[in-house]
Amino acid sequence: MRLAAPAALPAPARLGATASLVLSLACGAPVVPDAPPRPSGDSPPAQESPQNTVLSAIDTPRDDPAVHHDDFARSVLYTWTTREQIDALRASHRLLVADGDVGERSPYLRALDVLVGAGHPLAAVLRDHPRHRRRRYAWTSPLATTLGLGARRYGDALVRIDLAPDALIVAVRPRAAEPFVLVDMSGRPVDLSVAVADPGRIGAVYHVRDGPDDPVAFREYIVCNESKIAEWSVATPAIRARVDADIDLLESLRRGDLAHLPAEAVRAPAAASWASAAPRPTPLDRWHAILAFDNERYRPTPSNLAAVAEALRGYDPAGAPLVHRPAVAFPADQLASHAAQ
Repeated sequence: MRLAAPAALPAPARLGATASLVLSLACGAPVVPDAPPRPSGDSPPAQESPQNTVLSAIDTPRDDPAVHHDDFARSVLYTWTTREQIDALRASHRLLVADGDVGERSPYLRALDVLVGAGHPLAAVLRDHPRHRRRRYAWTSPLATTLGLGARRYGDALVRIDLAPDALIVAVRPRAAEPFVLVDMSGRPVDLSVAVADPGRIGAVYHVRDGPDDPVAFREYIVCNESKIAEWSVATPAIRARVDADIDLLESLRRGDLAHLPAEAVRAPAAASWASAAPRPTPLDRWHAILAFDNERYRPTPSNLAAVAEALRGYDPAGAPLVHRPAVAFPADQLASHAAQ
């Protein structure tokens, strides 16, 4: 039997969330109405007041859905999936189960294959270390991936992932002069040798495909280390509020800032805005910065924005709220043996 979806947040909270997101598109402020990681346990969190939400957003700028190649450390990620996979998560409490060596190799793994062949030791860690072989693909906002990259969508259910505060994030840009960049959760640079010597500190990868030979420019986060997940959650009021805020944002944009763009602006590639934030970003710049896929479905036409909003309205909580904090260790013996290789 399908359970009813949890109630949305009260109207003031939703309006506040929407206003914050619209403001961030207009002026580039890193404001998102998501709370920081909640206490552990497999029970729904207490409802937060709008005032606390605003304060949390000020304290956690790494929840900004807009991402650039020089600013990619993000602590909150979302991944679409199916109701059947949510049922499996509830039964196993294991978030990372997919092994990239099963089935067709993803563009991420094919990129690592090339970089391993070129002698990059961090590529070998990410591809071959036993504790980095199970992965889940995610992004910083639900709206940016709800329509999918290819012909099929990923599902109507959402998982929110909160990375640990001490996790490291690796950027992998195969076409760049330096294909790897390592930062901590505050965005501070970290020497690559740290991750090679201590792979257990890597929490996720920011993977970019925007070269001239890539048929569609896209980017993604790969969560690859369950020990660096502070918590993951499904069907919570916070997720419902984020979906509702994304819908309200899309409706506002298609009637406002993005409603009457000239044709050349509509056709402008999103990937051109991904390198770094503009000094005075326009609403279109901010829209491009939150996108994961530079494809026709996300060109900012009123009909496309309406289609994204309609897909979000099909969000399926897939059951009762669940918040789980993994108790997973990164084995020191595996760490030492891999570093020795």
